[in-house]
Amino acid sequence: MNSTLLFLLLIGPLGEAANAGAEAPITPCDALAAHVESIVADPKVLERPPGQDYDDYDALFAPSMRFPPPSLADPDLRRRAKRFLYGEFGEQAYEVQHLAGPVWRAVGVAGTAQCQTERFFSVRPDGALRAIYTPAVFGDLCGFSSRRIGTVSGRPALIEREIKVHPLLGVDVEITPWTRGERTACQIAIRFNDAFVPSERFCKDQSMCVAAEPIATKLAESLARNDDGAMLSAVAPPTVPQAEAMAGRLAKAKARFESLEFSYTELPSFGGKAKTKYPVYGGSPKITLIATAGLPLIARVGIGGVGWRELGDYLITLYSGEGDDLDPVASFVVARKNIGLQSVTTGIPKPYVDMP
Repeated sequence: MNSTLLFLLLIGPLGEAANAGAEAPITPCDALAAHVESIVADPKVLERPPGQDYDDYDALFAPSMRFPPPSLADPDLRRRAKRFLYGEFGEQAYEVQHLAGPVWRAVGVAGTAQCQTERFFSVRPDGALRAIYTPAVFGDLCGFSSRRIGTVSGRPALIEREIKVHPLLGVDVEITPWTRGERTACQIAIRFNDAFVPSERFCKDQSMCVAAEPIATKLAESLARNDDGAMLSAVAPPTVPQAEAMAGRLAKAKARFESLEFSYTELPSFGGKAKTKYPVYGGSPKITLIATAGLPLIARVGIGGVGWRELGDYLITLYSGEGDDLDPVASFVVARKNIGLQSVTTGIPKPYVDMP
């Protein structure tokens, strides 16, 4: 008996199919989409809980989608499942979850990106573990993407979620029901409108703050729409002669910001103290030229975070175009606000392919 057939026989029934000739039953994603559209008018479901770094959308999906505590294995099975998942010498964190009957899921989490590794197996009467079919994944299960066991409208399912931040805020949810027979996955893609609001500003000269604040807001939005920074140079470009005169300084600034000395530095606050949760640049900030009040400036645009992780508000620092040193003249914190639903679409997801 092949592993796929064994897997299908091990999963308990979740109700009979619709009678012949009847309309096709609504998919879990269609049901979840209808639920989201019915409650999203309440702004509270879009609020990020205090202290939380990411939108996890639990309030948006509840109670239609739930994640009950997993049923864990006994110590002996956990040891055997660990060897099954990692081999003899694996030391990463892991969990063993009971799904149904003799079917189990071993899932490990490793690395700073919290990448998941999973294997599905059954326990034979003699105690040996037998690998069974593992459903396809639709993301890389790292960082913003993860998979869990849960229920949708009361029915058990594999639920994979990927948080989206570019070009819009949102989340993709892939649902693979645990049914008898073929299990067809579906996807719901939810996108939100947003607004960029300056929340803090620090300047040597207040006139610079007033002149540059609208540009800082546009720089934050440009980075959100194009995370490679490709469109930043079009936000407030200097004149051609100014750009030519600044070309050498811009190249030196980029090299310096990419060095260890400046890679994860704090937003300049000119004697003040930023209130944003993450005042240190995370990830890989982008460098561009802007002009305000007729003056060319170097702009550093990024997101606050810890190390490479981008977790917080948008951070913008402007540096003088004169002299050899990087002399900051203004800095801004720009918050990104979720202001309401833009779209909800459903479809069939394509399995993830890890390109070499």
